[in-house]
Amino acid sequence: MKKFLRILVLSLLLSVNAYAGKQDMISALKGMPVVVDAAWPQDISLWIFMSNPNVGHDFDRLGYTVCNGAVTNFGVQKGYSITFWNPYNKKQIGKYHCY
Repeated sequence: MKKFLRILVLSLLLSVNAYAGKQDMISALKGMPVVVDAAWPQDISLWIFMSNPNVGHDFDRLGYTVCNGAVTNFGVQKGYSITFWNPYNKKQIGKYHCY
């Protein structure tokens, strides 16, 4: 029983930290000049709305940077897709798989 309670408490602490890491990551993304908004609509999906979607961004490079920066700076583990959106017409303009 004690082992079960320890595991339960540890899992709750880790899930709270993962949530905090994702929220800190969103705040950092929103502070970037190329990003208008960002959100986690699901645990396996990060949406990033670009401020100037017609510039010709390198989404593979940007996705790689966001993915690895999330692990290094915010403790957000890989295992999700990053979708880049045009905020004006609500269309997908890029995708990166962070695995």
